Amino acid sequence: MKVAITGVPGVGKTTACLKIYSALKDRIMVKGFVTSEIREKGLRAGFVMMELHTDFSEILAKKGDGFPRVGKYAVFLESLKKISRRIEGYADADLVIIDEIGPMELKSRSFVSAISKLMDSHDNLIFTVHYGSSHPLAERVRREFELFKLTRENRNRVVKELVMRFDH
Repeated sequence: MKVAITGVPGVGKTTACLKIYSALKDRIMVKGFVTSEIREKGLRAGFVMMELHTDFSEILAKKGDGFPRVGKYAVFLESLKKISRRIEGYADADLVIIDEIGPMELKSRSFVSAISKLMDSHDNLIFTVHYGSSHPLAERVRREFELFKLTRENRNRVVKELVMRFDH
């Protein structure tokens, strides 16, 4: 089963992924990444990608100079290469959660390749996909996956439904 979660920024996509992981991790092998904000002095300064089942993490992007850029953030392509190599090793997982397929991650050819291979080889996937991205990989996810548009009103119900579907 392949499921994509989308929705406006701040609606709770990452929180939904964390809740699904927490509910399933003791019953099935769940692997993947979530993306969280880096905050400095109360302000968003960047993003970090954290592996769900280990303590591995890499900085995805930070405010400041660098290339490529997404808005005011410099994207760390070397970090995305390391993350991509780890994703390529997820063949043994019962479920893979990737938060998110978004503009920063899609700057990396290695990430796009790793996600494409995962989509071709794995049957149980939950991805969050950026609400407005028109990148070919984001479009492919929307086309091939069952798409849930998360709202404040439905987010708890969606989490419960997805936990039930993947709990086997």
